[in-house]
Amino acid sequence: MNRLTLKLAVRTLHTGTVGTKGPTGRDLFNRMNSCIRDNDPSGAWHNYQQLLHMRTTEQPHSLNRSLFAQTPRPRDLPLSARPYIHDAHSRILRVLHINSIHGYSRPHLDQLAQWAAQYVREAAADSHVLAASDVNTLLHVFAVQRNGTAADHVWQYATLTGVVADVTNYNAYINACLRAGNYGRAFEVVREMRERGVQPSTWTQAYLIRLYGETGDLESARREFARACRNSPWTGVAETSSIGTKYWQEKTDDHGVYGLGIGTFNEMLGVLGRNGLMSEMRDLFMRFTGLSVEATDSELQARARHTGLRPNAHTFHELIHWHATYWDMDTAVNIVRLMSKCGVRPVPKTLKLIVTPQTAERDVETCAQIAILLREEYGVQVSQSVVRIIETAREKAEEMEEQIKSAESQNPTFLQTLSNLTGLSGSAAPPKDS
Repeated sequence: MNRLTLKLAVRTLHTGTVGTKGPTGRDLFNRMNSCIRDNDPSGAWHNYQQLLHMRTTEQPHSLNRSLFAQTPRPRDLPLSARPYIHDAHSRILRVLHINSIHGYSRPHLDQLAQWAAQYVREAAADSHVLAASDVNTLLHVFAVQRNGTAADHVWQYATLTGVVADVTNYNAYINACLRAGNYGRAFEVVREMRERGVQPSTWTQAYLIRLYGETGDLESARREFARACRNSPWTGVAETSSIGTKYWQEKTDDHGVYGLGIGTFNEMLGVLGRNGLMSEMRDLFMRFTGLSVEATDSELQARARHTGLRPNAHTFHELIHWHATYWDMDTAVNIVRLMSKCGVRPVPKTLKLIVTPQTAERDVETCAQIAILLREEYGVQVSQSVVRIIETAREKAEEMEEQIKSAESQNPTFLQTLSNLTGLSGSAAPPKDS
């Protein structure tokens, strides 16, 4: 067999057709890695799919035993996609890291979720064993998309393939259940975690506080927060008489593991805001950070000597979101000012928490003024979504004004009659409730 015949035989082995030209498996694998390094998710995923397609069109090695006496090695098969499949499965997940993506839109997120679902199918078909970090990446994608069913499938696949789940995997799964609204399943995961003797972390406790808040169990959330304060390095900052909750069994020694971290603190702020306890929310913020929402320069200087928590962007966003939700716009703007004074830069998301369809419909002019204020004083870029919200609310307001004018022109006494019926004219007092 001459050299040309041998090359044609090898190409036939891997492509199924003689003389077919195109990229080899090694070429596609290298292109995929190059796109990953260049932060090109679409290009990386395209080459990954091409590699999978090449694998499915290749003929089995057993059909060509006459060419190689033993199973071909990767160096003997430069055109094949098979030697690179498992490495491709491991590396392609780098393009699905949500934390490395800023400002992703809903269509973009749906595309990532579609890729993640396809990845799970392909990995299962190849009996690819996921690493613990791979499980977290997939669960995070489906958590952001609020797809609880897909998160359950990932967890089942990881369990069936023998992945030994650690505390980070359990935390990621609990978060996915929370984001999808599967609160019953989240409680089951917490129980399973404790039964298997996995030592919880501070993030586990933070998610449990949020879980209690979402299910309306405010007292249990407060008790769990007090438990975190009890194990904090600084004592006397909160009431700690209540210990333990319904879902925590003393099977492992948690003392020294827990502590009041900023994540736990932020979740408790969110629970209070969700229940409309704005005064308690502000008091809690001041007690643990040494700052009030209207802090002066002297308070900020004293904050440098404070031994409590240092608020981050999430802390301020919780305060801004709930004050804007309950239409305390002045306090929300004061928190933005405090945020900037503390060295935390306001971002477009900060404005989106204030200007929502609900707040804009209530007072579109106030929302527009706040958008201009954040842009001019803090350099916050006004996103297209905020512009659309303001424009839509302004159109609705103008339409309402036109309807009122039309009603007045048709019946000049319309508003007077309506005022008399509702008791607003002062001519007659409204009847009292029995």
